[in-house]
Amino acid sequence: MNYIIFDLEWNQPYSNDISFMKRTGMPITGEIIQIGAVKLNENMEIVDTFTMFVKPQFLHHMHKHVKELTGITQRDLSQGVPFKLAYAHFQHWCGSNYMLLSWGADDILMLRENLLLHTMKSIIYEQWADAQMIYSYERFGTTQQYSLANAMKDLGVSSEQLSAHNALHDAIFTAHVCQKLNLPRALMHYDVIRKEAPNPFLYPPGLTFFMYENFQEKKRIVHDRRGRISFCPYCQTRLETTKPERLQGDKYLAIGVCPKHGDFAIQLKVGKYTIKSGETRFYLTKVLSHSTDEISKLYTEKSVINREKERLYFERRQKELLGKGLVKYSESK
Repeated sequence: MNYIIFDLEWNQPYSNDISFMKRTGMPITGEIIQIGAVKLNENMEIVDTFTMFVKPQFLHHMHKHVKELTGITQRDLSQGVPFKLAYAHFQHWCGSNYMLLSWGADDILMLRENLLLHTMKSIIYEQWADAQMIYSYERFGTTQQYSLANAMKDLGVSSEQLSAHNALHDAIFTAHVCQKLNLPRALMHYDVIRKEAPNPFLYPPGLTFFMYENFQEKKRIVHDRRGRISFCPYCQTRLETTKPERLQGDKYLAIGVCPKHGDFAIQLKVGKYTIKSGETRFYLTKVLSHSTDEISKLYTEKSVINREKERLYFERRQKELLGKGLVKYSESK
């Protein structure tokens, strides 16, 4: 079996632009513009490399930050090939017996999003491993995230005068780090390692996507009727839906139940954008996917945590009001 160490570069929309999601019809965060990879054989020797620019279909102009970070120009992209063709070349180059690895989960999630965008077969969990997590576990016995630069310094890996934030160069750096690890042994015990870290494939591919915009205030957007009411993607039966629970930041999760088709995960996210007048508006995205035992467990855990946070907040607030004499003691009990 070969090990394919890959890295991606992607363009992204400006944070105040929601037209990208409207055009794609899904809440993806970027469009891949470069694929870079290194092939290691069973002896952990580099036997080949791959690099290709991808001509964008949706984000035709480079984001200023992405251009400065990667050095990729509009001319580079104009000479690229469409994503489907680029990925077909990549798959052919990978061969028939291989394991994908990347530094962290960002690249595999971006690849999965772009495959979904182009209605192509997705990557399954067992096809990929997180080289960053393997490094952390082998070196320090944890799943803490370390930057690739820190890992290179730790293991004495030279940059070879190659620049960072180039898909091929970053794949080469990651491959050299992997050569310093006992990768075959780590992959044999990978199930044990990944149980201690967040699952990047927690949510199955989305079945339906909705976007609601032009909210003037952020407060209670997730409780708006349009976000609160959902229907089965298969039979359009109204789902029995739980209260949305905050996961982190502006991301929320609810569970919807269809009597015929089972449980669905309802992912809600609040964002903001700027209208032509320069004013700020807010939007809500909603993605429905099949639920799993892991998602149900996460929802239950977050429910308990959020209720405890609410209880502690209420107690602090009551003490503050009591201290200011705004409530009587009997009212605060």
